[in-house]
Amino acid sequence: MTRVRLAVVLGAVAVLAVLATVAVAVATYLRDDGPPPASGPLVVRDPGSGARFEVPAERWRVHDPDERISYGDVSVAGPAVLDEGYCRNEPEGSFRAVGGFTDASFGAWVRGVTGGSSISTGTSREQVALDDGTAATYLWTGLMAPAGTSCPASGIEVAMVRAGGVRALIVADSLDEETLTHDDVRRILLSLELP
Repeated sequence: MTRVRLAVVLGAVAVLAVLATVAVAVATYLRDDGPPPASGPLVVRDPGSGARFEVPAERWRVHDPDERISYGDVSVAGPAVLDEGYCRNEPEGSFRAVGGFTDASFGAWVRGVTGGSSISTGTSREQVALDDGTAATYLWTGLMAPAGTSCPASGIEVAMVRAGGVRALIVADSLDEETLTHDDVRRILLSLELP
């Protein structure tokens, strides 16, 4: 092989090496540009019964099963929260929605969320079938958000599905941009699966 041919071959190898290095650097940069997209729904599990339901992966975070979030005397175990820390005035403990499992009644939750006084749409109750066909009771109400909060919502929805002695609950800001719709809440709760 002549010197010219050898120089051309080595030059081509050098160009390919530079291009490969650039491609790896770009791929690494793009991949490190934030968390990877979620691949599917997140699972919220009842530490007591083993029941479960799913929340969308986008904007939700599921806490450990032994953690609790409380409103007055009522609480959910192993909660999922939507947009945790969204409130700039009060980022610690702020979220647009919370879901989980509870032993408390629907009425106790409404009282816990409102402190006992709020304007309500009234409680709606219906017999439904969960996604797997299991018969359940679905309860929900719309409330005016209590005054005096740092980041008030226009409304609050409290919804519960009961089946087989299990109570799954969502308390969500409503009626504002970036909040869950009534259909979103219903779809999440009807994904309940009993053990």
